[in-house]
Amino acid sequence: MTHEEIAAYVQPILNEAFEEIMDDVTQANRISVIAKIYHELYEIPEDRLQWLDDEEMKEMILTIYYALSRPRHALTTGVAKEVKKYVKASYKDWKLLEDMSSDED
Repeated sequence: MTHEEIAAYVQPILNEAFEEIMDDVTQANRISVIAKIYHELYEIPEDRLQWLDDEEMKEMILTIYYALSRPRHALTTGVAKEVKKYVKASYKDWKLLEDMSSDED
């Protein structure tokens, strides 16, 4: 595949994942993996990518995505936990300031 053919293959996948990102947050992982695969392939000279066709590209994306899905799941779980912790602490601080300022009125 040429770099243009790879871009033509990857772009609809990224567009679809981007459209679905608000309904399914795991699409963010998919977008980042596919974008990075594209970036890495773009760095490889085209003459070394002649063997790559649509079927091989699909297999490569799935193989890499699933190889990374466990650590990514742990990462997204960790992010979710940290976001909830941060929001909870910040809300408590905000609420305390809110209560204190309303008591002064």
